[in-house]
Amino acid sequence: MSADPHRAIHVEHLSKRFRIPLDRSATLKHRVTHWRNATRFRIMEALRDISFDVSAGEFIGIIGHNGSGKSTLLKILSRIYRPDGGVVAIEGKVSPFLELGVGFNPELTARENIFLSGAILGLGRAELHRLFDEIIGFAELEQFVDHKLKNFSSGMEVRLAFSLAIQAHAEILMMDEVLAVGDASFQQKCFDIFARYKREGRTVVLVTHELGAVTTYCDRALLLDHGRLVADGATADVTAQYRRAIGLAADGSLTTTEVERWGSRDVVVTGVRMLDSRGVVDLNPATASFVRVEIGYGIQHDAIADFVCLIWLIRDDGLMVSEASLPVSQYAQVGESQRGSGGTIRFDIPQLPLLDGAYSVDLEIQGRRDGAIYDHLKHAIHFRVIDKRARRGVVEPGGVWSVVAGEQPPDTWQDPLG
Repeated sequence: MSADPHRAIHVEHLSKRFRIPLDRSATLKHRVTHWRNATRFRIMEALRDISFDVSAGEFIGIIGHNGSGKSTLLKILSRIYRPDGGVVAIEGKVSPFLELGVGFNPELTARENIFLSGAILGLGRAELHRLFDEIIGFAELEQFVDHKLKNFSSGMEVRLAFSLAIQAHAEILMMDEVLAVGDASFQQKCFDIFARYKREGRTVVLVTHELGAVTTYCDRALLLDHGRLVADGATADVTAQYRRAIGLAADGSLTTTEVERWGSRDVVVTGVRMLDSRGVVDLNPATASFVRVEIGYGIQHDAIADFVCLIWLIRDDGLMVSEASLPVSQYAQVGESQRGSGGTIRFDIPQLPLLDGAYSVDLEIQGRRDGAIYDHLKHAIHFRVIDKRARRGVVEPGGVWSVVAGEQPPDTWQDPLG
């Protein structure tokens, strides 16, 4: 098969089987004393006829229930397991983040483990010296550099392992459940790294149960079920299918498990999505890009007069960044609408002012005259803003700089230095 510069991973008719012993004991003593008895096994089909491609620079998520074959697939892609059938072709150097901390020696200090494990990752000694302070600082272990790893908490060890692992120079990164460990602060650092990887255009394969991370970062998702690939497509569609399969879908067509909802339901929200300028669903908008929030609604009561829609943009730490409401000129004049009618409300942001960070959309439909809440959805959409210039803060003010050479401040100016 000829190499395709636009393709990072090619998988065709992949299968993997494991032999699971049925006998209670398979020790050497048992085999010696029961040498006439053959050990019995059952065959477990971990992967069955899996086929897909991953383009260079694509961020892809693999989801599914425990035992669906996710980690087995990732280990085959990382060349840890050999497949029993099919073809796997990888174009580029692979860095697997399968089990953070594997290879660490608990009798060595953090400093010593950085140089030992860094060498395993292919980093030179001079490069590790140059990166050392950055690795320790990211892991927040400045006070424990020369302490033995056996005295570290599990969280400290994970931070050190992740901080070291992200230094590896590889075109393709394989990550297995890196969000399943560590505290909220550590997980936020993982999210920041994901955002950086997307800006850099690196190919990433992420196995996780964290569906919010999949919808926020991944360009595409694969759904495995008992070793079979049952869905491959847009993250919103695939995660919705998975939630329906495990009974986690919210009311209506909304599929985010973290949605909190209340109201009389005289008017209901039937769907919410975030679109780019092409009308394509995009949960990773760039700073200053066009964003459209589209809200479907349905009338559940025979005599609704009119109503208003409100939207709040909320940062992941709970900060309300902005509030917007349907202007008077656009109030939905539904009059004596019949039950079952509905429509779509659109909120367009010509240039998204938000900088790097995780955000959500809260929305509410309420009666215009009495303020009665018909339908309120908290965390209706989760999204992640990618600022290609990696600026700090919350918003891009949109200001314009200018310099007037030689002009001195007038006397009326206040001197900030006193």
